[in-house]
Amino acid sequence: MHAVIGIWTVDPAWHDEQRRLLREEIIPLVTRQPGFLTGYWMHDPESGRSHTTAIFGDRESADVFKALVESGTRQAARVGLVSTVLTTVEIVAHAGRQRDDDEGEGKADTPVPVD
Repeated sequence: MHAVIGIWTVDPAWHDEQRRLLREEIIPLVTRQPGFLTGYWMHDPESGRSHTTAIFGDRESADVFKALVESGTRQAARVGLVSTVLTTVEIVAHAGRQRDDDEGEGKADTPVPVD
């Protein structure tokens, strides 16, 4: 598995438009990409930066997606998002927690190397 990691400087004046675009355009576009598995969009209000992680089943799919993001950086800048980091990385291990009841308590997965 591979991930495309992005760090974005965010202009807070565009907050509402950024969130609308995320829900209505970006997430649907990303989820339709070949090889897409999961994604996370995060924001740190203290630093004013957003962090994105999109996980793909293979390097080729991740690289194609990264190129798609790079081609849209001018459009993103129009709504106050400037890419400071955009990279493709190999995922070498994964750990998670699976919910097994309504209260959200679950067992931790054993960290598993990803080959």
